[in-house]
Amino acid sequence: MKPEFAILGAGRLGRTLGRLLALRGYQPTGLSCRTLQSARQARSFIGGGEPTTSNVQAAARARLVLLATPDREIVPVARELARSRMPWSGRIVFHTSGAISSAALEPLKRRGALVASVHPLASIAAPRRDIDLRGTPFAIEGDGGAVRPLRRLVLEVGGTPVTIPRQAKALYHLIACMLSNDLVAFLAGGFEAARGLGLGTRQAARLYMPLIRGTVDNVARFGPVRALTGPVSRGDIATLRLHSEALRTLPAEMRRVHRVLALRSVGVALEAGTITPEVAARLTRLLGSLP
Repeated sequence: MKPEFAILGAGRLGRTLGRLLALRGYQPTGLSCRTLQSARQARSFIGGGEPTTSNVQAAARARLVLLATPDREIVPVARELARSRMPWSGRIVFHTSGAISSAALEPLKRRGALVASVHPLASIAAPRRDIDLRGTPFAIEGDGGAVRPLRRLVLEVGGTPVTIPRQAKALYHLIACMLSNDLVAFLAGGFEAARGLGLGTRQAARLYMPLIRGTVDNVARFGPVRALTGPVSRGDIATLRLHSEALRTLPAEMRRVHRVLALRSVGVALEAGTITPEVAARLTRLLGSLP
């Protein structure tokens, strides 16, 4: 028999994970939301679980208690649960924050619970009944007695468990934001720059997305050092000088971002061996003087 589970904060991520667990034979016993209507919608989506607005009531019968609340609510909910008269020894309580570690659940740990955090490294814009998280990395950290069964749980829903140090949780999430959120902002700036070509942002996306996808695929296949192409990678100073004129048409923040990343590309190209140290020095001087 697989353990029963409860979800506190059954929003888009909570519903997604709840449905995946239910499909794998885990029994939902309680679902809490801010409103009873939302909790009932979560039950309909997941396929079971008693809907309620009470976190304590939702967690009462579950051996696995998942906190999928916003980050700011994790500590208050943990304190609320710890104040209840429920026995916590042997239960596993885990949250889904990417930035906050399992230390936020310390009040429950003092009551005997095994605590952890489990964060799927995926962008879940909305709960979907056909969601597929196969191959998705799940960052896990926490008590050993919680991490082991949670790794098995992640494997059962098709994910890839990755254990990270508790003290590095914020760094893990910062890197995720750099490679996802910052990338979106950078692409938005690039698409907006295409107005100089007489293109709207949607037209620019259609023009450049094949290149972007190909670049990401190359990084995935070969790694960033071998995937680097373009004028920096081949030491093409003449082209970079042409770029310096075009750069003047861009907003100052985009010019700064390009300069920083182009200088970083020099180091990547040097590591790849596609340019010599002498060429790297010339590129660095040129890029440092860009407008």
